[in-house]
Amino acid sequence: MVDKRLIALLVVVLLVGYGWILISKQDESLPLEEDIAESQEPQGNWQEPVVLAVQQVGPATVKIEALKEKVVDQFFFQTFKQQEGIGSGIIFSADGYILTNDHVVADAKEILVSLPDGRSYEAKIVGKDDLSDLAVLKIEAEDLPVATLGNSNELRVGQQVIAIGNPLGQDYSVSAGVISALERDLLIDPENNRYLENMIQTDAAINPGNSGGPLLDLNGQVIGINTAIIQDAQGIGFAIPASIAQQVASQLIEHGKPLRLGVLGGSLTPALANSIRKQTAMTLAVERGAFITRVIEDSPAAKSGLKAGDVIVAVNGQEIAGIRELGAAVQETGFGGTLELDYFRGEERQQVSVKLE
Repeated sequence: MVDKRLIALLVVVLLVGYGWILISKQDESLPLEEDIAESQEPQGNWQEPVVLAVQQVGPATVKIEALKEKVVDQFFFQTFKQQEGIGSGIIFSADGYILTNDHVVADAKEILVSLPDGRSYEAKIVGKDDLSDLAVLKIEAEDLPVATLGNSNELRVGQQVIAIGNPLGQDYSVSAGVISALERDLLIDPENNRYLENMIQTDAAINPGNSGGPLLDLNGQVIGINTAIIQDAQGIGFAIPASIAQQVASQLIEHGKPLRLGVLGGSLTPALANSIRKQTAMTLAVERGAFITRVIEDSPAAKSGLKAGDVIVAVNGQEIAGIRELGAAVQETGFGGTLELDYFRGEERQQVSVKLE
């Protein structure tokens, strides 16, 4: 009787022990709750082209604070009121040169440049050009991040782009979109018929404060300098092509001014010629060429005797269709070169030599 009880007890002990071993093994095979929670956390794709482009150029995108003075009329006297304008810029040279918009720093008494890494420097204006709305600043600093200016001559409509800047005074913001159109001419001064030419149009969000910041492609190349938005319009912003910005910046650094003939105007077409004749009673002998609406004072054009209403039809013996060909010929000739211009004043064809300086 005792033996049967002992045998039964041993069987129960063995069964309980075997069950405990099985449960322990199952517990070891199950992950801990913390491990499960960790594995369910979303993993970001940090290799996305937009992320990589922003990481590449973001450190070289700066905030620009320009202190300006505004004249305020108060009854019988005038006072000066200080105002602070905020824009953006891009470091394009390791020795501290920064590209931005002319309107960001125009009439500034003091300019402060802040980097995303927290460093801040006072900046000086190297040169600026209101006709292209570009300016070059200089800061004295070391170990600066630098952005690369790309080739804006190979852009395509529909291409994805990224805008970086400081919109509405907020530090460092990124937006993305596409190139909506190329070679847009943007009228910014109707009174003087002044255009920003060959602009890049984009639907990437560009707000006040973005001016002067970079427009990037997905390779992290700066393809434009953000400059303008159309009021009361949505999804329409503009950037100056990097090829133009690079050309003007080099001239500002080397010569302190851009290379200009010194005329404002447009391309004459048959329709425009007929409209001018009807509205002004002006005599136009041709319907193609670069039509001058204004000659800038003390410019090469002014010194050569060109006047508003003249129509330039040939440069160095080569006929031109409009104002863009004239501008291209000026840049090809360079500082110190001479242009031989054929133009019409009324019905009379004339020639003049213009020295670029």
